[in-house]
Amino acid sequence: MVDTGKKIEGEMLGQYTALEKTYQYFMDNAARIKAFMKTAQDSSWIFIGCGSGYTLCVAGELATLKHLKRPAFAIPAGDLLLNFPLYADLIKNTLLIAPSRSGTTTEVIKAIELAKNTSKAKTLSICTKEKSTLSFISNMDLAIPWAFDEATCQTRTVTNLYTALLMLVGIAGDDHELIDEIKQAIDHGNDFIKYCYEPLQAFVAKNSWERVVVLADAELAGIAQEGMIAFMEISRVPANYFHILDVRHGPVVMVGKGTLVVMACSPYNEALQKDLIADLKQAGATIVCASEKRDNSWLADHHITIPAYKDQCVRGIPFIFIIQALAYAIALKKGIDPDSPPGLKPWITLNI
Repeated sequence: MVDTGKKIEGEMLGQYTALEKTYQYFMDNAARIKAFMKTAQDSSWIFIGCGSGYTLCVAGELATLKHLKRPAFAIPAGDLLLNFPLYADLIKNTLLIAPSRSGTTTEVIKAIELAKNTSKAKTLSICTKEKSTLSFISNMDLAIPWAFDEATCQTRTVTNLYTALLMLVGIAGDDHELIDEIKQAIDHGNDFIKYCYEPLQAFVAKNSWERVVVLADAELAGIAQEGMIAFMEISRVPANYFHILDVRHGPVVMVGKGTLVVMACSPYNEALQKDLIADLKQAGATIVCASEKRDNSWLADHHITIPAYKDQCVRGIPFIFIIQALAYAIALKKGIDPDSPPGLKPWITLNI
């Protein structure tokens, strides 16, 4: 193992300190958020972003549909920019919501400018940089600079933007139960890190994998897709994301010896999941499960207990840390520096 990656490790382990500030910022700005939402109360919500930002948009879409019963869509900003005529009617009079680390990603900026100029769309941005280009072109900008990651690969930023989107949904819907559970997850966060971080490092030290598959369903789909990206960027292993039972429908042929499967178990239909885990283990895969169970009744190779939050989306806050910690440990074991991924830029700007 190499003594590198200190920047990303510090940001990863410090994400709950940042989350405390993010939570308080949204509570302090709740009245302002509600007032703005009233100006777009008849609008559909369209989430746009690139890369990790897009996976957060998927999470935002699902949380909006579930908790607000409001029409919501996630569109990759690059797709919207390239194919704007195909989406022009869909985004008329909508609210565009853009989570962003830098606030300068070209595809996001240009897509929003097109939407504002042609379809009367309003924009709300959540950015980890203050006074960014995105902030200036948004009708409402929310800035959480304490969540900004200096490391190329995002950890703290992702978790904070994910939580910010959940807070946005909770405030818009006066969903005090959701907001309270988010607060619980943040309050217990550093204890959760102490509980699972070193055991995960020890688990990685005893194993080696050539590929990773992340499995999760429903409101965890977006943050699990981000987990796939984290494995590719941080540990530089091929990774995929699938819905839990969908892995049987084709992708299972690529699961075998040398495959790590990281699964966010559902509290429902336990027998179906146990059968799947048994089949994947029979194929030679190593299974890491995260669930609210206190024991490893899944018979996984490693099990991590997540608090039993009623709102499934809140489970995504500790779940993404599990993935980040695994990816980081794999990177160090491989002898690569997760702070310096070759060819990867923190954000993309295009000459257009």
